[in-house]
Amino acid sequence: MRARGGGLFVGAPTAESGIGILLEALQIFPGARVEILRRQDDVHGRMRSAAYLVLPSLSYDGEPPRALVEAFACGLPVIASRLAGLAELIEPGRNGLLFDPGSARELARRLAWAEAFPEKMRQMGQCAQADYHARFVADWGWQRLYGERRKNGGRPLS
Repeated sequence: MRARGGGLFVGAPTAESGIGILLEALQIFPGARVEILRRQDDVHGRMRSAAYLVLPSLSYDGEPPRALVEAFACGLPVIASRLAGLAELIEPGRNGLLFDPGSARELARRLAWAEAFPEKMRQMGQCAQADYHARFVADWGWQRLYGERRKNGGRPLS
């Protein structure tokens, strides 16, 4: 199995996505390699070879970002803005890293840390994948089972 390397940004190049903050952070710490992808690109294939996902978002709408859920599913830790909803999903040092929204300097420090400690990032990726199964797959399975029971008139499935 090939070692993972570099970061990944998935999204539209809009102000809300935080792409400007990411580009500024990459100027501060040019040692980071972060590939920028649009949603329609081969996101899953690239997630399987990246070391981390960067979510420098400046706003949060309440739903977990699709890229975060996909990253966790692929065993990819996430470096994200410390926004209310994201901070509830990302436990710093366990399944990713957080930085203050809009702080390119702090994001650059997180990128430098991620590049300096690839084994720690790999371990965080394992935790991220476990969280994916616990938070999203288990919840989906319960909702699916509950929905099937409702279709069956509330009777247990046989």
